[in-house]
Amino acid sequence: MLYLTKKDGFTLIEVVIALSVVVTGVVAGLTLTTYNLNTVVASDRRLIAANFAREGIEVVRQVRDSNWLNNRPWDEGITDLGNYRLTVDFNGSANAWSLIAQNFDIADCDNCKIYLDEQSGVYSHDSLKTLTNFKREIIFKEICWQDAVGDEAILDYGLTCQAQGQELEAVDRLYNWR
Repeated sequence: MLYLTKKDGFTLIEVVIALSVVVTGVVAGLTLTTYNLNTVVASDRRLIAANFAREGIEVVRQVRDSNWLNNRPWDEGITDLGNYRLTVDFNGSANAWSLIAQNFDIADCDNCKIYLDEQSGVYSHDSLKTLTNFKREIIFKEICWQDAVGDEAILDYGLTCQAQGQELEAVDRLYNWR
């Protein structure tokens, strides 16, 4: 008499397929985790860069507003001597911001580099600290009104608007709304 016995277990093909499914899942999970970590780092750096830009603009606004309040020309200390490129830096000992004229594009500007004080977590232009990948330069461009086209023109830095007479036109329309 011949008896057929059923063998329990997996064949080699079943084992290979099962392992490939598991490995694919693990690799997909690791890839997603790596991507998420890279995205978090990039997002963090963009946020820091945006705050550096905002901070620079606020420092220039503060100088402009102080000039207005002290009856000085609005751009005194900002665009002196026709220089339209600046960096801003905070002097902790004097507890004041300073605007420093620059003559270089940001790619060539060593004074534009931003450093990090690891102990305090404060960023500055102090080269005795840890160098970061960030640079900051503020470039001013004049905005002129063009009557011919009825729009603004933004000039390259260093150029000024042509002297024009100033006009103000106010228009209001009254209706019988009852």
